[in-house]
Amino acid sequence: MKEETGALGDMNSNMVLGGFLIMLICQDIVAFKAFRRGYREGMLCAMIPGYILYYATRDVTRQVKPVIGWLVGFGVILMGFMG
Repeated sequence: MKEETGALGDMNSNMVLGGFLIMLICQDIVAFKAFRRGYREGMLCAMIPGYILYYATRDVTRQVKPVIGWLVGFGVILMGFMG
């Protein structure tokens, strides 16, 4: 029984790590695109995790796919913590 608990804990920690990596990649994609438009917007997208939700959903910078990926990563992190 102890082996199963250890393997499950490893899977949960891998899910949390994978979720952070997915979020980081998607956040960097949005940040690189934001740096092309302006330095301030790029820095905010790179440093503040929730800012990409505001930046990517504006009408001027409509970027839906990276935001969906960011939300999927957030969901994977939550599943890792819940399990």
